[in-house]
Amino acid sequence: MENSKTGNSRRTFLKTSLLAGGGLMIHFSGLAKFALPHTDEGVPAMVLSEINGYVKISGDNIITLVCPNPEFGQNVMTSLPMMVAEELEVDWKKVVVEMGPHDNVKLGPQFTGGSNSMRMYWKPLREAGATARNMLMLAAADTWKVPVEELSTKLGIVKHEKSGKQATYGDFAAKASGIPVPKGIKLKNVKDFTVVRKSQKNVE
Repeated sequence: MENSKTGNSRRTFLKTSLLAGGGLMIHFSGLAKFALPHTDEGVPAMVLSEINGYVKISGDNIITLVCPNPEFGQNVMTSLPMMVAEELEVDWKKVVVEMGPHDNVKLGPQFTGGSNSMRMYWKPLREAGATARNMLMLAAADTWKVPVEELSTKLGIVKHEKSGKQATYGDFAAKASGIPVPKGIKLKNVKDFTVVRKSQKNVE
């Protein structure tokens, strides 16, 4: 089931949809510079492969990253969820990582080498996390009828200090999927990082 809203920029392509059963899915891409051949239907494959990764937030507050790059000892299963978690404000160790299926048409070229994963997804993954967080806060503000500026987030929880209300991201995930993708979401300053650039034990 999809209720798709799209936001575009020169560097990152983001799209949202409603997960079956309720939840928010943020689709992202780091493949803007890779052109693929046409499909059998004559459609440029790049149209289909603009989306090559997903961040899913289910109704029961499970955060899943569908990883576009294979793990061959370069620690993408550690570094990529950390990027998402930094901006989404969740415990990165609780981000479930799934390897994307091999499908060059739907997911684009899945490869590794030369630290490409870090370079390609540094901004897209952070933008996906920041965008999801913003949309969840907007959904919470609408539900509680409070200004979004009065809300805060931490470890997957949205809080409104004045009223004492709080709820998990999962509680607002389905509603957030119907919100248009916001543009110009500001990313964290490096000095404010709490996850990235800190020594972490690699996920095996």
